[in-house]
Amino acid sequence: MKDHTTVDLEQIANTFRVFAEEECKGNSELYYKLTNQIADDPDLVELAAHVRYGQPIPNSFLASVHFLLLSKPDEELVKYYPSISALPIHEIPYALFKSFCFENKEQIISIIQNRIVQTNVISRCSYLAPIFSILIADNPDKDVTIIDIGTSAGLTLNWDKYEYHYNNGIAIGTNNAKVNAEVRNSSLPEFHLPEKTIRKIGIDQNIIDPTNIEDARWLKALIWPDQLERFAALNAALKIDDLKTIEFIQASTVSEWEKVISAIPPKDLLIVYCTHAMYQFPMEMRDEFWKMLDRIGDGRDFYFLSAEGIKSQREKYQTQNTVVELTTYKNGAKTQSLMAEVNSHGKWFIWKAKPEFTEWEN
Repeated sequence: MKDHTTVDLEQIANTFRVFAEEECKGNSELYYKLTNQIADDPDLVELAAHVRYGQPIPNSFLASVHFLLLSKPDEELVKYYPSISALPIHEIPYALFKSFCFENKEQIISIIQNRIVQTNVISRCSYLAPIFSILIADNPDKDVTIIDIGTSAGLTLNWDKYEYHYNNGIAIGTNNAKVNAEVRNSSLPEFHLPEKTIRKIGIDQNIIDPTNIEDARWLKALIWPDQLERFAALNAALKIDDLKTIEFIQASTVSEWEKVISAIPPKDLLIVYCTHAMYQFPMEMRDEFWKMLDRIGDGRDFYFLSAEGIKSQREKYQTQNTVVELTTYKNGAKTQSLMAEVNSHGKWFIWKAKPEFTEWEN
């Protein structure tokens, strides 16, 4: 682990500025204002520098404060967090925020050095569900295995158990865990959630146990406090019994992942996916990961779906949005297709899949 004193504090400050503009703007007015203020405050930037090496600093630091407040209902700062107060607040008094951070400095440092950012953004299922459903419908006679790399608590693996509402008024599925999304064009294909049993495997270096009080609180802390729909969906998702059927595997290396993926029977319809995980891979690990997928694709058919906002993906498809890309390995050949451009939290997406996606043959 790097000593925080060796880190370039101006670089960290700039990380907060970029986070504000590229992540918070349009998603969270509350965090947009707050992160810009933190970026201009050397004291808080230095505190944030304690974040565990390799972790996204703004996400981890902001979540640590939220995590403490979720267990401190009597703190004055609580009333400025809509996730706790349920009040329509759009700005946190900065002096009060800073004071709380330094009053709880040691606890914050402990959290950001020991916890890692593992979001379960259920609203991302708004674009996962159509893709998975269509792939499964195109292979009606096959058993299905879906593997999530970077699964955290496995909540997106239960995409087939949620209720989807799109801006055209169509509701798909029936459940208390509701996912709302805006489709910014009119080409979202018709789809139906599968009724068949799906084998679900979640892989992560640090599995989060949603039945553990502290782990569940960390999941909530990672949600931005003014995104109340996400809180409601998370609470409902945590109550779904199907969480018990997910196979969780603790693994952190590409070779370990390869063993899990390679063990799936070749006759199965296999879908491997990750959402906002590859950006945390070092470049050499990213290259190793793709080589691993290619090796598996030489010997069997399967799909790999990724949703990433990394620079290489954005440049590849000439967009500033998060890219959802489907890689198809079939008969030893590899093809890649842009499925959608999406908001990082799944609030909206632009469907980009070609019409023939819904007409694929088995």
